Amino acid sequence: MIHFPRENSGNPASHLKLDAPAFVPKQREESAEANPESQFVATGIEKGKPKNVLLSTIRALVKNKFSEWVEVRCLLDVGSQSCLCTKACAERLQLKMEKVNIVVSCVNDASIIVKNCVKTSVANKDKSFERELLMLVVNKITDFIPNKIINVDVDVSEFVLLADHSFNVPDKIDMLLGAEIFYELLRPGQIYAQNSQLLLQNTVFGYVVSGSVDQVAEDRVHCGLILCDDLNKTLKQFWEIESVDVKSAGDTEASLCEDHFVRTHKRNEEGRYVVSMALSRDPSCLGNSKDMAVRQLNSLWKRLSRDSEYFSLYTDFLREYEDLGHLERVVESSEPPTQYYIPHHGVLRPDKLTTKLRVVFNASSPTTTGMSLNDILMKGDVIEDVFQTISRFRRHKFAFTTDIQKMYRQILIDPDQQDLQRIVWKTGPNTEVSAYRLKTVTYGMSNAPFLAIRTLQQLAEDEKSRFPLASEALLHDTYMDDIVSGAPDLKTARRLQSQLRDALQSCGMTLHKWSSNSPEFLNSSLSTDVEHSFSVDTDLSVKTLGISWKPFQDRFVFKVSISMKPSYTKREVLSVIARLYDPLGFLGPVLTKTKVLLQRLWQLRLDWDDVLPNPIADEWKEFVTTMKYIKKVKITRFILTDTWLRIVLQGFADASEAVYGAVVYLQCFYQSNDAKVTILASKSRVAPIRVISIPRLELCACVLLAQLVQKLRSSLRLEISDIALHTDSTIALVWLKTPANHLKTFIANRVSKVQRLTENCCWSHVPSPLNPADLVSRGLSPRDLPELQLWWSGPSFLERGELSSGPEPPLMNESEYSCELKNGVVPELPISSICVSTNCDLSFLSDLLCMSNSYVKILRIFSYVLRFVNVIKSNVIVSGPLSASELDQAENRLIGMVQGEVFSAEIRNL
Repeated sequence: MIHFPRENSGNPASHLKLDAPAFVPKQREESAEANPESQFVATGIEKGKPKNVLLSTIRALVKNKFSEWVEVRCLLDVGSQSCLCTKACAERLQLKMEKVNIVVSCVNDASIIVKNCVKTSVANKDKSFERELLMLVVNKITDFIPNKIINVDVDVSEFVLLADHSFNVPDKIDMLLGAEIFYELLRPGQIYAQNSQLLLQNTVFGYVVSGSVDQVAEDRVHCGLILCDDLNKTLKQFWEIESVDVKSAGDTEASLCEDHFVRTHKRNEEGRYVVSMALSRDPSCLGNSKDMAVRQLNSLWKRLSRDSEYFSLYTDFLREYEDLGHLERVVESSEPPTQYYIPHHGVLRPDKLTTKLRVVFNASSPTTTGMSLNDILMKGDVIEDVFQTISRFRRHKFAFTTDIQKMYRQILIDPDQQDLQRIVWKTGPNTEVSAYRLKTVTYGMSNAPFLAIRTLQQLAEDEKSRFPLASEALLHDTYMDDIVSGAPDLKTARRLQSQLRDALQSCGMTLHKWSSNSPEFLNSSLSTDVEHSFSVDTDLSVKTLGISWKPFQDRFVFKVSISMKPSYTKREVLSVIARLYDPLGFLGPVLTKTKVLLQRLWQLRLDWDDVLPNPIADEWKEFVTTMKYIKKVKITRFILTDTWLRIVLQGFADASEAVYGAVVYLQCFYQSNDAKVTILASKSRVAPIRVISIPRLELCACVLLAQLVQKLRSSLRLEISDIALHTDSTIALVWLKTPANHLKTFIANRVSKVQRLTENCCWSHVPSPLNPADLVSRGLSPRDLPELQLWWSGPSFLERGELSSGPEPPLMNESEYSCELKNGVVPELPISSICVSTNCDLSFLSDLLCMSNSYVKILRIFSYVLRFVNVIKSNVIVSGPLSASELDQAENRLIGMVQGEVFSAEIRNL
């Protein structure tokens, strides 16, 4: 809503003196990236004349989670369709957040996507007005209103109650009440301030103050756009890497995309694939997009004009795009019925040896209808997994990596859809704008990964009979445009290389940037484009799916660069942690430290740019100081031996109060009792903030281990003879041997999952000092990790060729086990796990005899106690009413216990 000052036309009732500059919050634009329902929200003030404009604010009561009334500060805005609540306010009130997907459009074509909403009640102080509202949750509505204290001399009647008694003092806005409720709040009564344009309007909350006053101030604009500070895209990758969950099958959109691809893909006369984009809506829903594209092009030229290197790289990129036939100029004068213009910008990549700049196309830019091309594209299911690809890469004695050159741009888009991929360009800042079509799969389209990967899979299927080795590699050893594969011998590796080259050339694709751990392989006549040479770059490392690999040493390494600073903010910490790329969890104990730190930061509810308080700041500085030791970590890539007899997976699980985790090793037997042991992967989870017992967390660690082993089994595609799993929790081991239907829900769900995933595996106990998962659950300083053999090679009994280790497990806590059983279920415990004392505790007898005045009742109670003991000893469940023999046995035992207490001296003298 644009607020204009109005002339004073009423009878004066008060006199207010104001002196403050106009308030200008920071502004940011964010584009929608999905296909949600769209709503419009805009708050603002006025532009042009130097005025100080006050917005209408109120103090309202809002119900929290416990139905208690809490005071919040609200902004009234009739120009907003929706009511808004800040995320901080929703968390403070502990309101339950529901999932939504709504585009919120602001001024100047800015828009964001709101993912959550809350429902609560708003009331005035005397509760004479109360209304339930559904509010969209946003990170921030606007900055403090006003921006500085305004000196106000209010002289109003004592009967005039202000809705916000501190309207002139800067304070945050917790909620925005929009048009949905705005007019319900108004009540008859207006008061105009003398010698100003301020207005006091009566509402159910009291009088709100708004209006403007002429003054000397800057010509600025106050526009309260919704502000979203977002590290989600960066953090998303970090959390996805830490996940081992298997994606659910049967997604409707994925099935539709697959069916559309099968029906519409084809190969032209050159063998290139031509694909069609699957659309969820008719493209006629797209509005005008050219004007926005032209505006962004003009903005781009401002940088191109002042940066000659940037200009050269940008024009060279687009010139090559056109020379290769991936881009063509539009010669038609009339616009087609459906078209979409994609804005573009350049991303500099100074670390790259070849392409220093990549032009990125933004298909999420909204049109005048609020919809973008990405909104109507069906993304498809990208089933590649970097975890699985790297795990398989470690099987090969002769390993190599290579890259498909410009993979996206070797796949053509159906000519009927190419007008949905238009761009604008001009050769100079003042030259005429020309339109172009992108003819190939385009980076920046939400469906591009699916189309590219699915095309490679189709190529593997089409050329399977001619190139069987290449077909397997394309299906299982490819991640996006990277192929990481190998073979057990040099001859097979060369055959695979030849087949890959020929198969990809058949559809117009070229391989380049070859790397290998074998000099003989690189010297092959086929390897004309190698990324390194052994004779010169023996210590060179190459990026392999984001991990640094030193081919000459055949080891994975980590390159960490974190600069020391006097202080760190929450934003900077999150940014550093999110960049710790370790998909297989080699740095698991170190990552544990960062995860716990993240949880503590969230509990402190710091803002993004708040400086870390002590002692967290000192812990983080210590962590940053020791990160240099990560460079010493070197992990052997090849996990097998030249000749091996059998393979065993060894998994370990453990939990602490803060974290639970799992780690898996591969035990490769090359002689009868000699084994090579290599770490495969680890994963960990931060324990929930609410208190959960250690045995339950230990069981959660067992679930995580079961999931990790299952994923490794499918990834490695090796013949595994045995799988041995270990935990130091005796209670968890007993739970895993208990029928799930005997256990309470929390335990039962996890036990059934572990039993299903580890049906053919052997669970056993391992002492805590020999459990490497203990390092994951408790965390470790980077300084201690490089030389820690327990972590890199597992406990010593693995190298001796043993499948399990250790003495008998200690006696478990029976009460912790029994408390998780359903009511009426008799504990089924091994005899060795329970120690029954032969010395009767006299206090037990005294308590028993005092339980009732009825001898019969006491006898029956004691009979049930003895039945319980007999069941435990015999592992045979007895149910039903007490038998005569059980009553006789109980009576004899009871008499004996009484005699033992009363005649204890006589018995000792016998």
